[in-house]
Amino acid sequence: MDNKVTIHQPNYIPWIGFFNKIKMSDTLIILDTVDYSKNSVHNRNKIRTPKSWMYLTIPIPKIYHRKPLYDVRIEDNKWMSKHWKSILTNYSNAEHFKKYKDFFENLYSMKHESLVELNEKIIHYICQELGLKPRIIKSSDIGVDQNLKKTEMLLNILRKVNATTYISGSGGKKYIDTDTFKNIKLEFQDFTHPVYKQCFEGFIPNMSIIDMLFNNGKESSKII
Repeated sequence: MDNKVTIHQPNYIPWIGFFNKIKMSDTLIILDTVDYSKNSVHNRNKIRTPKSWMYLTIPIPKIYHRKPLYDVRIEDNKWMSKHWKSILTNYSNAEHFKKYKDFFENLYSMKHESLVELNEKIIHYICQELGLKPRIIKSSDIGVDQNLKKTEMLLNILRKVNATTYISGSGGKKYIDTDTFKNIKLEFQDFTHPVYKQCFEGFIPNMSIIDMLFNNGKESSKII
């Protein structure tokens, strides 16, 4: 039985390319055994504003920098009201905003302690809304050896979940040793960023997936 697997770090409100890779896959491995990186997509992403874009950033204490993602804790929840206010300010008039409003309003009213669990909750919800049904597994739940090098770690994970194909991002071409993939087919994502309807003048790419959802609703599943 085919099992196409993609492996991705748990990003906050991820961009479109993240879900394009999931669309190509049967299984998503949330790679939470690598280290947290300060001011990365682990804890921030972009949304549109009337004239440009802005970051929504979750503040993470310095003690968690370069700690495994599964250990990272959110100790200050004041950011939630700021994020929700920014989303309301910029998207309340978007055509499909009301469809997703309840989920995000509830999300930003709850206390969150684990960065990975928060991001995983968002990823699960967006997959559901896009009609994507991958099996989702955290690498911390399958006993991954964190001391392995990149390609060795990938193979270790893929073997544990009986992968037949590995779906890699295009950046994987720079570091993956293709000769080691003997019994697992290797495919690279060939993603061209789509131009889709946004609620402000002038298209800006590389926004969080919520920008597409709020403006395009169910059509988003076809666009990605």
